[in-house]
Amino acid sequence: MATNTFGRRGVVAPASRASFQSAAASASPAVMRDDDEPSSHEGSIFGDNKLLADIPFLTLGLIFGLMVIFALQRSLAVDIARDGSLDVRSLIAQGASGYDLVVGRNEWWRIGLAPLLHGSQWHLIGNCVALFIVGVRVESLIGRGWFSLIFVASAVAGEAASLLGNGSGTVGVGASGAITGLIAALFVASFEPEADAETTISRLKTSLFFGIPALLPLAFGASGNVNYYAHGGGALAGAALAITPWLAFWSYDSLPRSAGLVLLGGLVGSLVCAGFAAAHYRSYMADAGQYIRASEMPTSTREMASRSSDFVNRYPKDARAHLFRAIYFIEQNNPGPAETEVQTAMSLAASDVTGGPVRAAAQALLANLLLARGRTSEAKAMAAEVCRAKLGDLRRMLEKSKLCS
Repeated sequence: MATNTFGRRGVVAPASRASFQSAAASASPAVMRDDDEPSSHEGSIFGDNKLLADIPFLTLGLIFGLMVIFALQRSLAVDIARDGSLDVRSLIAQGASGYDLVVGRNEWWRIGLAPLLHGSQWHLIGNCVALFIVGVRVESLIGRGWFSLIFVASAVAGEAASLLGNGSGTVGVGASGAITGLIAALFVASFEPEADAETTISRLKTSLFFGIPALLPLAFGASGNVNYYAHGGGALAGAALAITPWLAFWSYDSLPRSAGLVLLGGLVGSLVCAGFAAAHYRSYMADAGQYIRASEMPTSTREMASRSSDFVNRYPKDARAHLFRAIYFIEQNNPGPAETEVQTAMSLAASDVTGGPVRAAAQALLANLLLARGRTSEAKAMAAEVCRAKLGDLRRMLEKSKLCS
């Protein structure tokens, strides 16, 4: 099962405002080119307390909070994969979201937790780097009230879009919906009329550097393990909120002070959601014991086949074990038992909240099995759903067999 995760970017060490430009430029020269002090208009937004206003307290606080939460995730995880990824069953127990979980099981509290969770240390680092580089600009540009509102609203909008776009059988975690909302807000706010051309260009470069890879794949089907639907939902919310003060007031300092409580409200809401997660945690972790551990997952087709008998005996409820067993029978040139195992895998995956990718792989494998046995019409019918979904490697495998028209 593939877990949707967000962000794959390099590391930029935090620096003071005076030295931030050169540190960021070394990582992405085309993006970070603010060589001058902030414009006088940026200073005027914050009124009297400019020194404190220039310190990105919210950005740094959010990064610290996400790190603390991930440390807690690791300590509570049932297993950790060889690449450092948390076991998907642990993520579900901790509050990951997905259509089958949120809508199917009516566990709406997951919407308040999933944006605060991450699937691996690299997932966390990528999101924190993006949040730092974008956040230090957005926070000083639009103020902490609007920053808070956009972050919380974009996180919720990203979750809503993820549920609508990804459908069943997929779970997701990550703060990228909220972060993409801030990226979109930076893009919109870059066009403030009083900013000089150099400042505007620098802001636009930063927003486009992160925004294009976060959103462009939506135009090509948004396949893979990155939750591009969450990116899209967060970006729409962030852009809409960023343009609101221009339409109403033409000033970001016009937001009432009470709006700054939005972030506090979001945190309180997340704590309430965490209470629901704690109540369900034990049952989900007990269920996790019936599935192959992340650290046990084979890394090659040969290993899948050689360990398949052991997996089926130990984890009969796991669709992946039966898929591995089917691969073993195919290698033994024994198509009858292989077809039976694939059908078992499909049946188990259909009732599993994380079974979407496994079910698709089983369908593609069964289509090829049917084709090899001369049942061409059945093979094409079995392949049709996978072909329509444009699922990367699976579709290429079916196209090679001429099962995708």
